[in-house]
Amino acid sequence: MGHGAGLDRRRIVEAALAVADIEGIGGVTMRRVSTELGVTPMAIYRHVASKEELIDLVVDELLRAVDPVDIDGDPSVELASWGSAFHALLVGRPSLAQVMSTRRLQGPVATRAALAILELLRRVGVPDARADDLLVGMFSYTVGAALYRISRTRELSTMGRRVLPDGVPSVSAPGLRDRLAGAELTDRSFTAGLTMIVEGFLAV
Repeated sequence: MGHGAGLDRRRIVEAALAVADIEGIGGVTMRRVSTELGVTPMAIYRHVASKEELIDLVVDELLRAVDPVDIDGDPSVELASWGSAFHALLVGRPSLAQVMSTRRLQGPVATRAALAILELLRRVGVPDARADDLLVGMFSYTVGAALYRISRTRELSTMGRRVLPDGVPSVSAPGLRDRLAGAELTDRSFTAGLTMIVEGFLAV
């Protein structure tokens, strides 16, 4: 292996993204990325301090797939569109959704997205504290919904659609078994929930 002549953070992140595309975020390690680049792990450490920093860089880069809101647009439309795109990204990359639920997002792409949302809300007169609450609420709902959808999809693929014990009397919950069996989180139901959250905040 080489010692990293000409190596920089951009090349390292690109290699880490290539690994993540094939093996998921969990496959992104200093040794695995160094193998991808054909260098020693120490060559990467000269540019990235730790595996945790590398994962943060990868996560932030993946967020480029979600366009920031238009600060001059309609808040309900822009926030629903942004949230739906973010949700689709997470559902399409289950390991990314898991990482998002456990770490603070502080990279330049994430920061730019958050600032655009806050500026959009400020433009329509939403107080700063309430705008902060809406941003956190949207993020929490979107990540949580993605994790639920991912786990529900896996459950249905391995256990079938039975969700209520056989002992539940049908007279006490008429039709409940069938409704819950079909209660998968869809794009439509996610967007409906997100819209209610956004419009609820904006209406106060």
